Amino acid sequence: MLDDVEPLLVDVVAAGANEIEGVDFDVLAKRELRAEARRKAVAAARAKADLYAEAADVRLGVVVHIEDVDPEQSAAGRYRGHAQAVATTAQDLAPGHIVVSAAVVVGYALARD
Repeated sequence: MLDDVEPLLVDVVAAGANEIEGVDFDVLAKRELRAEARRKAVAAARAKADLYAEAADVRLGVVVHIEDVDPEQSAAGRYRGHAQAVATTAQDLAPGHIVVSAAVVVGYALARD
């Protein structure tokens, strides 16, 4: 399918287009991949909280707050505009390279001993 993009772009430019606002890539299994990324985000949040609790010489209690951080919003504009384009690499636009991410904010109670 990506092999069809280059000839399409050549035709669009030949027809007079001189600017492309953006190119979006996606994956069919996004729901499943996002669920796995969310599980990993929660595990990473727990590991970080454990480290902070250990450093503070306290113990983590129960989860009191979980907030999903919308990865679509945090990645908005990733491939748009000149400033962001400078930060991208060739691998970001390579076939088969789709990043599905998740982020979470987790609040824990501190347990009393």
